[in-house]
Amino acid sequence: MHPDAPAATLLELSGVARHYTTKEGFFARRERVVRAVAGVDLTVAPGETLGLVGESGCGKSTLARMAVGLEPPSQGTVRLDGLDPWAGSPAGRRRLPRLVQMIFQDPYASLNPRLPIGWTVAEGLRAMGEGSARERRARVAELLEQVGLLPEHAKRFPHQFSGGQRQRVAIARALALSPALLVCDEPVSALDVSVQAQVINLLADLKARHGLAYLFISHDLAVVGHLSDRVAVMYLGRVMELAPARALYAGPLHPYTRALLAAVPGLDPGARRRAALPGETPDPAAAPSGCVFHPRCDRAIPACAEAVPLLAEVAPGHFARCGRL
Repeated sequence: MHPDAPAATLLELSGVARHYTTKEGFFARRERVVRAVAGVDLTVAPGETLGLVGESGCGKSTLARMAVGLEPPSQGTVRLDGLDPWAGSPAGRRRLPRLVQMIFQDPYASLNPRLPIGWTVAEGLRAMGEGSARERRARVAELLEQVGLLPEHAKRFPHQFSGGQRQRVAIARALALSPALLVCDEPVSALDVSVQAQVINLLADLKARHGLAYLFISHDLAVVGHLSDRVAVMYLGRVMELAPARALYAGPLHPYTRALLAAVPGLDPGARRRAALPGETPDPAAAPSGCVFHPRCDRAIPACAEAVPLLAEVAPGHFARCGRL
């Protein structure tokens, strides 16, 4: 268990890693091991929002799929309310839909275009044998109203809604079985800025109304800071910093976190800005030795390439993975 794990833990990721084997070359099919997630320890308490941020390709979405039981970890364990989805019985796995649901990045791709959205929202209820047809219709109407849509919208198809409305439908579907945890994988990145704010406010309202916990994944630090109680910063499959949201935004400790925050657009066009991070994110199949961030770090010394630093508690509740702190 991670040292910051609260007494009551809804989601616990312990030493979680996910590796993929690919083949390259036309004649000599050489195998490459892609380490998408390379040993992550994280927890989410009931009613808490844990924000997870990082550049594209850092392993955020892979971690999300493991958190909801869509993919097994190559190493480590995932526990949801004490349940390991991959170690228990099939009957135990049937508890998962009532514990955790996922909201995907692209609302149109996650909805069946051939079915009215009322049918889609009720899908989990039918699969779990919940209620009669009349009771399911009443539940769908209630859910649509909770997300800001009308009950009569249940007869419409996904193409008849805007992007923001489709994401509201996806949220209603995720709420149907009253889960304790929602894993939100870039839920507003495909939406217009004004619509993003509406969906973020909706998620905040639903959290307060239902006591939900969120694992909120995004590359947008401003969005994450608005919703999160704690924030984890991920780079090349590893958590580089983990802290309460206010502490992380007020005083980031890891050089990567500072670089990400420096890149957030400000309101003052004349303010001096730090240069963008040099280079590109390395290939996960050929990760740098030692600290994986050292090739792009402005504070790196030769020792940074030799040993993998631990995620250590630098201040109360504030963890960072840097050998120079």
